[in-house]
Amino acid sequence: MAPNSEVHKVTEQVQAEQATGLQASSRDKPSGLGRWTGIGVVASVVLPIVAAYVIFYTGLGMPSDTVNQGELLIPAQSVAEIDLRQDDGAPLSLVDAEPRWRYLILGDAQCSDECEQLLYTTRQVHIRLGDKARRVERVLATGAPLSKERLRDLANQHPKLRFSSVEPQQLDQWLADSDHAGLTRPSVLLVDQQGYAMMVYNNSHSGNQLLKDIKRMLKYSYEK
Repeated sequence: MAPNSEVHKVTEQVQAEQATGLQASSRDKPSGLGRWTGIGVVASVVLPIVAAYVIFYTGLGMPSDTVNQGELLIPAQSVAEIDLRQDDGAPLSLVDAEPRWRYLILGDAQCSDECEQLLYTTRQVHIRLGDKARRVERVLATGAPLSKERLRDLANQHPKLRFSSVEPQQLDQWLADSDHAGLTRPSVLLVDQQGYAMMVYNNSHSGNQLLKDIKRMLKYSYEK
């Protein structure tokens, strides 16, 4: 056999082996299309979560026309940043407590007539929740500790109500960077299970409006 024929055969054999190796290598490595598909799947899951987080906690991109009955508090404010005190002076932490939705009723020093009206409205909403009422708690925060007589009177009318106080100046500072700076009291803040006040009500809102919102929140939130 001529030397050129032998060289030709060897060359063909090497080329065949190289082609086989390239095919195997291409099978082992993901294609560019495959990588972009994977990135697209991850992005489709992560980006909506990030966008929802940004909208909820900053208000950016929040639509002006919503189904909420209450007024959105933008941005949502953590109740961990205010110093709530129980009637005995001990700190009251709503963040470290059992995860629940909470109505934080912000009243004046001794919870006068308008404050009592909000207590009544939120109590009726609580009752109408039926078996879901255990997932909701009401907390009254007055501008000063209640007198013993006033505390006893309200406790008799509202057996499941928790009592606390907080300095009005601290509340004003807490809400200063929100769209409800200088919030008129009495008002009600709806606090989520993570301890963020995210919706505002007052006596212009009916019990049906509060009930509609809280039912929606309970429907779409987790339960321990």
